[in-house]
Amino acid sequence: MTQFSQARRKLLRNAAAWAGGIAGLAAVKPVQAFETYTVGRNSALGLSYSNHCGPAAEHAGIVAQLQSRLQSDPAAATITETCPICGCPVTVSR
Repeated sequence: MTQFSQARRKLLRNAAAWAGGIAGLAAVKPVQAFETYTVGRNSALGLSYSNHCGPAAEHAGIVAQLQSRLQSDPAAATITETCPICGCPVTVSR
């Protein structure tokens, strides 16, 4: 057998082993990092997320700033800004 044939067989054998291993791992269980969960608003976790910003004054201040910017810009229909504390999008529209 030539050196090329041996190298090709080894490459194909390794590729088959890797593909089989990856397929075996993929078939075992779905990855939990890509799952999404729906949290009830009245559950303990939902309440902790809703109170993440602290008092509602944080979002109210952002809304007041956005409303003043919206009044000064007649071409804009909506303005969105991200809360610096929790990352929630705060949107104001006409």
